[in-house]
Amino acid sequence: MANVLRLLPARWAIAILVALIAYVLLQPRLNAWLGWNLPSIPALLGQETAADKRAPASKPQRDARESQGQLPTPEKSKSSSGTLKYGILKSLGRDRYESPAGLVYAPGSEEGHRLQHIERHLNDDPNRPGSHGVFRGTMEEFLVAIDDTYRRARGHAKGTRTRNEEAETIYEAPFDQAIGYLGGASGREQRNPALKRMRIVVRGKNLITAFPIP
Repeated sequence: MANVLRLLPARWAIAILVALIAYVLLQPRLNAWLGWNLPSIPALLGQETAADKRAPASKPQRDARESQGQLPTPEKSKSSSGTLKYGILKSLGRDRYESPAGLVYAPGSEEGHRLQHIERHLNDDPNRPGSHGVFRGTMEEFLVAIDDTYRRARGHAKGTRTRNEEAETIYEAPFDQAIGYLGGASGREQRNPALKRMRIVVRGKNLITAFPIP
């Protein structure tokens, strides 16, 4: 780079040098503010540093997948006090937990806690009367899909539905792929058809229930 600058007229060399300095100062801030993944000067010159190799990739592709209803991938993270519950839920104390989207899971329901209640939708009960939406995946994946449904429905994304019933709000959102199947006695009779929509019920920001639906 220094050799190239020596060959240029003084004013052009100064202009290029000023531009390079500005890029060096702004590159990390633009990446942090806008979610970009602009390369460093050494990377542009084919001299990738160890820091460049460790830098995390930006998230535009993942955000685009979620906005289109593709099943999002759980992200592992930790709080300052230790590992988060199921990898994503932050403890609020008194057995209450908050998801990245702001949904709160608290004690309640016949099972004793909303987390235990929605966990029932991870396994089918073929003898249960009527239908039963079963999520095909882990608890962590279920929680991420619930957050995705909540965000897209609140943002009025294509194919989502929202309605209010007294103090509760019901959100529904479609997915591009099957997220579960119809279980229970009705599901067994229909040979457990695949389900590609999610319904969640909230009271304020407190999650009441969530399950796949036809």
